[in-house]
Amino acid sequence: MQAIEAEAARLYLKARASDAPEDWKAAYAWVAKDPAHGFAFAKAEAGWELAERLNELPANQRDSPAPPVGPLVDDPTPDEPMVPVRPPLFGRRGLLVGLATAAAAIGVASTVALRLLGTVDHYRTVLGETRTVQLADGSLIHLNTNSSVEVALRDDIRSITLLKGEAQFDVAHDKKRPFIVNADGTLVRAVGTMFNVRLRADVTELTVIEGVVAVRNGDSAVRRIESGRSAAVRSGSIAVTHLEPAKIRQRIAWQEGMVEFEGDTLAQAVEEFNRYRPTPLVIGDPAIASLRVGGAFRLDRSQDFVDALESGFGVRAVQGSDNSIILVSAEGS
Repeated sequence: MQAIEAEAARLYLKARASDAPEDWKAAYAWVAKDPAHGFAFAKAEAGWELAERLNELPANQRDSPAPPVGPLVDDPTPDEPMVPVRPPLFGRRGLLVGLATAAAAIGVASTVALRLLGTVDHYRTVLGETRTVQLADGSLIHLNTNSSVEVALRDDIRSITLLKGEAQFDVAHDKKRPFIVNADGTLVRAVGTMFNVRLRADVTELTVIEGVVAVRNGDSAVRRIESGRSAAVRSGSIAVTHLEPAKIRQRIAWQEGMVEFEGDTLAQAVEEFNRYRPTPLVIGDPAIASLRVGGAFRLDRSQDFVDALESGFGVRAVQGSDNSIILVSAEGS
């Protein structure tokens, strides 16, 4: 059994590190050979995610057990409270559902458990690519650059895992099958609505474009987020803010192949463009990092942004030998 668990850990870490289709395919082919492989792989996956969660906690909290939580299964309507429901843990199917729920409680819905219950599809984009995927239920997933999702459509639930990057979900109404997105442990439940989820380095960013969603993270209380609002989620905390229509449009401009800035710092703008560039823009002078910039630019034409900086913001661009672009102050040059 130790040898199986060691191989499961090796395959999982290799696939997670590369996120390459061939590595995931090899891992799932190994899982399909024996039920014991599936349980070992799910254990490796859940264990790794739990270790990451524990590393985020203060040292004096790492030995405190977290209360179990289940997925969000009630409709997010004003008259009906959100109640987490735990499925029964008996029989092969029940055990696997319990495994998926336990994994979700520590921050990730076990993709292997879902695979053993039914078909899971994997969709991804490479750096600079965006794409739209239509699911069998009529829902649409819009993937931004360098993003990856897994989709499991079953008779009782539509389960989506955002593995990395950013995606907008245009959810087809189906009250009998909850649509639940797991983004690094943040569970978003929706029925016939539209929302955007972005995994940032230290926070999960949710933007509700239409309708209402319910959100939960760790042992936090369930929050209802209405259209025109955003939530920043981290470590069990959900901070909700109101967004003006212009700000919502700015957040989803990538779907039109654009990026918009309105008073953003140069550092923020550079970070945004670098999501789509194979070679980076680099701020070589800290003095210009806080410059405020504005305008709309095509994602595939970052040179237009650089030209605008040179012509109107006192910035000089220097071409690096690796095709990077170093931005410095034009003063004194």
